[in-house]
Amino acid sequence: MNLHALRLFYYVAVTGSVTKASEKLHISQPAISAQIRKFEKENNIKLFNIQGRGLVLTPLGNKLIKPLEKMFLIEEQVQNLIEDHHNYPEGKLRIAGNYLATSVLIPKWASLFKQKYSAVDVQITTVNSHEAIEKLINFEVDVAIYSDMGVPFANPDEFECTELYRDEYLFVVAPGHNYAFHKVTLKEIASEPFIMREEGSAARERLLRLCREQQINPPQIELQFNGLHETILAVMAGYGVSFVSSLVAEPLLKQGVLARVDVPGISSMNSILLGTRSREQQEMFVHDFIGLVIQQLDTKV
Repeated sequence: MNLHALRLFYYVAVTGSVTKASEKLHISQPAISAQIRKFEKENNIKLFNIQGRGLVLTPLGNKLIKPLEKMFLIEEQVQNLIEDHHNYPEGKLRIAGNYLATSVLIPKWASLFKQKYSAVDVQITTVNSHEAIEKLINFEVDVAIYSDMGVPFANPDEFECTELYRDEYLFVVAPGHNYAFHKVTLKEIASEPFIMREEGSAARERLLRLCREQQINPPQIELQFNGLHETILAVMAGYGVSFVSSLVAEPLLKQGVLARVDVPGISSMNSILLGTRSREQQEMFVHDFIGLVIQQLDTKV
């Protein structure tokens, strides 16, 4: 299989033209066209049709885009690992955490780790829980810390998962809201405008699951943010309801800048998990970071 020709085809397809692919790959347009035509001839297939002055993917060409995207993503990840090996001889610890983890938990753990392993480079990425899991599966990070989405790993033998904390999701509003400090039903609270994180966030998925279980209409999400801090600030400003982890909410409830809404009969626990690849695939400093986290579990956050 001529991977070079497939790479040329892929970049022509995603950029939309031989000209743009030529500029990106620094390969002449005639060379790209010739390689693709040769590949088509060798395999007795057609990847592009000419339409006017442009190229249009054939059905087969269209089918190849997704698997090629995955293949070249893996290639890029392998290249990044090799570059990291040369650029960071003492190692590079890559952590992906959801917004809750990176705002409340990871800063302390990363600081303690750097005090002990100052030569190891630490890279922390903030994403939602779904993206944290994807980054771990795709070898983009060594450790993922996220809220339980209720979906097990497809290949459980390749990964290890440890529960770090269990807390509760709470309905919160501004202190001046009509429902502040009151008891209401889930149906009543769901009729209010909600301020939530983007799709893929654990809190949003859990809220929608609660509504399905109780067979009520899901709330209208009137404001959506890609960050937990922004979501909280919008609620504090006086508009709408949110559904957030008590790890984040409790200090603000004590300060009086947020108020809880009591919804009897509704309890939604949040498990915060640490995921990593199996121990034989871990570098020693990754194992040491996990050990440090486990030691800190009894320490007050």
